[in-house]
Amino acid sequence: MTSSNKEFKPRRFLEGRHLQTVYNVLFPPDNALEDEYYSESILIPTNDGSGDLLWLEHNPPLSVVRKKVSPWNGSYIMLVHGMEGSSESHYMVSVGKEALNRGYGVIRMNLRNCGRGLGLAKKPYNAGQSEDIGVVLKYIHNHFTKSIFVSGFSLSANMVLKFFGEKREHYAKAFTATSPPLDLKRSCDFIDSRAGNFYRDHFLETMKEKVASGIYDITVKRKEQVLRSKSFFDFDDFFTAPVSGYANVLEYYNICSSVKYLSGIKIPGLIVHADDDPVVPSEVWHEIRWKSLPMLQTVLTEKGGHVGFISDPSPENPEGRWLPKILLDFFDSKIKSHF
Repeated sequence: MTSSNKEFKPRRFLEGRHLQTVYNVLFPPDNALEDEYYSESILIPTNDGSGDLLWLEHNPPLSVVRKKVSPWNGSYIMLVHGMEGSSESHYMVSVGKEALNRGYGVIRMNLRNCGRGLGLAKKPYNAGQSEDIGVVLKYIHNHFTKSIFVSGFSLSANMVLKFFGEKREHYAKAFTATSPPLDLKRSCDFIDSRAGNFYRDHFLETMKEKVASGIYDITVKRKEQVLRSKSFFDFDDFFTAPVSGYANVLEYYNICSSVKYLSGIKIPGLIVHADDDPVVPSEVWHEIRWKSLPMLQTVLTEKGGHVGFISDPSPENPEGRWLPKILLDFFDSKIKSHF
């Protein structure tokens, strides 16, 4: 499908790529999903024989727990966070709230050892761990509804694209992927460069804290080596790749980069990216022949940062968060197309 550029105008005084990226982190939306909306926690096992558990947050459709609200539309949206995020990440909250108010049920998935799932897995999450998405989708399919949509952000956007491009049972009707690192090696090179080192240092600090805490089943020697990592490449080479079962970091990047799976996608998808993203380079995006991928609709904005997209508040969007409306409008259109 032809790439579209839905107009996004950044909030005044927040035009820069870094301000767009960090604003939501510094000033996140109130997480009403945990108090104003009914929420329950669900733990389910992974299917790789590791004994690892996945912690899910379930917000049922509002009509199940309230009166005088939008009726349930029969669908659930599964939200998956990015690197070192959780079910409480700002985009998970804002998109989840929008979905509930439009009549969806919501499952917010924590990747392994993220959020409240910290300490419940011996393995780390990684950018290609699409089998975990399959486990959660099957659970939703078996327990809640057969009408499912999936929305991934940043690292999990890569995971979602890989999942739907693989030959497996997908369960979902459509998906969205926001700010995906389409080529993991080139994304790593970028974030390890001077241009990306602010974000690299932030992510490395929290990832090393998990390793240092002893939650992973690794030797003392490997732990010391990992904690000496100065770059993403080294961290993935010393830890993520071997602990996840890959021969080396380059094999991990090669097998798990979603750009290799785009042509295999058989269900409708929307991919959203900002051209000024300071975390994921846009060069790969411009090299892809999107018109040759009929199932994919793309939105490339000039500005917006990395999973940012903060616009001026308006009566229709009082919090000035542009992304939830774009994603939910897409999912709404897929529900209508089935009637």
